[in-house]
Amino acid sequence: MRFVFGNHERMKDLERRISFIARSRWPVLIEGACGTGKEALAELIHDLSGANTRLTRIVCRKSGILRYPLAPEGNWAADSLDVYRNAGHTVFVKNVHMLSPAEQDQLLVALEQTPDSREGTEETSGAARVLSSATVSLDAMVSRGELNPALYHRLSVYRIYLPPLRNRREDIPELFAQMVGNALNGSAAPPPVASGLLRALMTYDWPGNLRELQNIARMYVVTCDAGEIIEELKSRSHRTSLTFSVSPDQRSLKEQVRGASQRLESEIILRTLDRHRWNRRRAAQTLQISYRSLLYKMKSCNLRTEPEGEREL
Repeated sequence: MRFVFGNHERMKDLERRISFIARSRWPVLIEGACGTGKEALAELIHDLSGANTRLTRIVCRKSGILRYPLAPEGNWAADSLDVYRNAGHTVFVKNVHMLSPAEQDQLLVALEQTPDSREGTEETSGAARVLSSATVSLDAMVSRGELNPALYHRLSVYRIYLPPLRNRREDIPELFAQMVGNALNGSAAPPPVASGLLRALMTYDWPGNLRELQNIARMYVVTCDAGEIIEELKSRSHRTSLTFSVSPDQRSLKEQVRGASQRLESEIILRTLDRHRWNRRRAAQTLQISYRSLLYKMKSCNLRTEPEGEREL
């Protein structure tokens, strides 16, 4: 799937920065929910970087780690150091939040024994570019002691957050048209999108994000029936509501509202910090709160805070 930026403010800002990010050779951490396009963005960064080799994928799973192209005998750890030392290579570590503590140590050792690509010196020519992705906040994992802080800082020189599709609805028409065209692959003219279908696409919540939208686009190419797609989206919305009704929240209304408010506050703070590349003073100015208040809120939301005297980059 080709990465599409769209018209969402965050995505337009990313589009302006992407060429610099790609050429910098710095490690990039891409965070976002499942299906938001993290791997497609990693492929785009690799393509724009000018690297003359293919992307090597390290896929982290609860049952272990896989490497694509496959390592000899499927053993990623045995030759992981060579992978990260290949000049001009790009290594994409997918779902880094699923690494076990032992696997975190293995990856950190591999990274620490290669030149630091953040320095921008000629000595870094022997190091591969490292991109990584996560579907949860690694910052929060560090705060809970679930992720090695040294590994986190190695991977997150530049952080990108991809918002869920429901938060960038203005991009749905362009994304859907592009996915329909990709599904047809030039074999026929794309079927027109009726206004009723467009309304259904715009109002659906898309828990599967871009991946789910792509599946709907392929279904539309097969059926060419807007009514069938509309009914499918209604059915999915109904199943989602039934899932929530079967397992009701037993907390009081006040407790549920407080929890939802805290989650929203945490998401807003994370987005603002990401926008300012984790410069907390600038983030506090944007949020129109004091620097001390921001640190307090970060702590209450279980977000990592640095010592107050540490220099902001």
